[in-house]
Amino acid sequence: MMASLYASVLQIFDWVIRGSFMASILVVLVLFLQFFLKKKLEARWMYLLWLPVALRLLLPWTPESSLSIYNILPEKLVTLGIQQQNQAPLLSSGAWMQSAGKGEIAVEESLFSSPENSKSLDQTSSLIDQRPASALANESSLRWKTSVVTILLLIWLSGVVLLAAKTGYEQTRLKQALRAGRTIETPQLLALFQETKNLIGVTKKVQFVASERIPGPAVVGFYKPVVVISPQLLVTLRQEQLQYILAHECAHIRRQDVAVNWILHIILIFHWFNPFIWLALFKARQDQEMACDAYVLDRLKPQQNHIYGQTIIHVLEHFAGNRQQPGLAGMSSTHEQMKRRLLMIKHFHKKSYSLSILGISTILALSSVSLVDAKPSASSIKQSAVAVAQMDQKTTVITSDSVSKKENKRLSRKEFDKLYKGEAKITIDEFYRLYQLQEKNPDDIYGVYINNKKTNSKGPEVIWYGPVENWFHTYESYMQKADTLKGEFLQRPTTLPEEYTFVEGQIMANLDPKFKKDLREEAAKNGKAVHSKKYTWNTMEGSLIKFINGDNYVIFNFYEIDSKHKEKQKDYKYYQAKKDATNKKPQENELTWYGKDKSYRIVTNADNPLTKEELIILSETMIGRN
Repeated sequence: MMASLYASVLQIFDWVIRGSFMASILVVLVLFLQFFLKKKLEARWMYLLWLPVALRLLLPWTPESSLSIYNILPEKLVTLGIQQQNQAPLLSSGAWMQSAGKGEIAVEESLFSSPENSKSLDQTSSLIDQRPASALANESSLRWKTSVVTILLLIWLSGVVLLAAKTGYEQTRLKQALRAGRTIETPQLLALFQETKNLIGVTKKVQFVASERIPGPAVVGFYKPVVVISPQLLVTLRQEQLQYILAHECAHIRRQDVAVNWILHIILIFHWFNPFIWLALFKARQDQEMACDAYVLDRLKPQQNHIYGQTIIHVLEHFAGNRQQPGLAGMSSTHEQMKRRLLMIKHFHKKSYSLSILGISTILALSSVSLVDAKPSASSIKQSAVAVAQMDQKTTVITSDSVSKKENKRLSRKEFDKLYKGEAKITIDEFYRLYQLQEKNPDDIYGVYINNKKTNSKGPEVIWYGPVENWFHTYESYMQKADTLKGEFLQRPTTLPEEYTFVEGQIMANLDPKFKKDLREEAAKNGKAVHSKKYTWNTMEGSLIKFINGDNYVIFNFYEIDSKHKEKQKDYKYYQAKKDATNKKPQENELTWYGKDKSYRIVTNADNPLTKEELIILSETMIGRN
């Protein structure tokens, strides 16, 4: 249950990070638009420019479009997320993964090949690394990345909890201050308040309260709003000035500004780490005040604008502060904003608050390019696989995770078509047929030939579909599979201390290059653009088993090699983990040696007490034969 909770929270964190990154770009764009259009867009439209930013941060999913502004960014940067960072070493063991219910795309020869290709294999293998002195570095890197992600997640959660607690505390104090006030019951003031409500168009019930603990005029709450005013302010205002103040607060109610402020503040709680979101909230609250002024001025007579402006100055200078509480909307303003507001009030004219073609066009254009994600190329799935497949650029694997098959729901044909969008229909038809066959026999492997010219595809010509990499989480299940195969297999050494327990194993199917050649020839002979055939294998190309004892681990591994790639190594080679503190890569101890057509390794963590001599003894009984 804890693992499921962690995964759910991590998914939310990933969504927050992605949204925050994209919204940051959007915030900069909005600020540029406001700067260049400040003399052309009126107050309401300047405020509404922040709407796409809020939507970008709230929407859990957005469609892809070629119009997206994020298309100008590198695809890796746009799709980067915490979960991808956390899972990168695991994904790279298959070179590239595309979730397909029961399938995933991987590179055929990424895990077991020659030492000369260890550089490229380092990019495509997380658990089986051919390089001496850095074996299994990606597995250790995964643990390091997971720890970093967990720390970042805890820091983010701490910030969310602290900011939420601070908000709750401030709201409690605000309610206490409200209860300490007294309801205004003076007939003259109530009549003026009702008249102002009618002027602004407020029809819901609103309380009118005087409170010394809430300085300046403000609106508290949105479901049952309360207009609060300081008794000290009341005695300084003439009736006309008081009506302007009440009109401003009623405009906040009419425009639902307190509810909007709550939404913006909740967004800020989740994105507290992003200075662009803080800046956006601050600017939005400023623009909100100016839009509220414009709303009031639109309902006043032109000759009243000057008096309204003077009243605003009087209140801001003596009775208001820079309040940013979510449950409150009042006349907060900085000195710079006060000048902007006065200029807007001075030059305001009635048509300013009417529909603006420029305003609507700007917001629609901004939304159409910012509320959509970058659209990948139609053949990006295959192109990604090809980019990684440096050892066999014509071969790709579609494999299944034998552990999670039962957990994955069955894909409908519509979902399957969407997954392989951009591929030829004949290709998708064949993949779906194999997908259905594999549901009945999940251990079957198929070779698929795709004629790129006939299908207008840019990807690999031969694809392996099925569980090419078999993972096991019990020693019994691993040995049960190994006993069905011919040749060598890994087993628990008889001299391995009993404290070590099995945690995982892997068997890699031996994929015969001749089968691919025959598949191409059959397709050409029959004139088929897409041709598939079941592949039967009875030997393993490589294998790995891992045992742990507390913080210590030992991994046994072998993989097939070509004789021309075999190093001239007659005896054992032992590489001890370096103790260099400046080396950022995790280090391990490694014992290597070669057989006739295989390379063998035993890897332990740096602090493991097993010595070189003990590892050599383990090597004598780690191989079994059928």
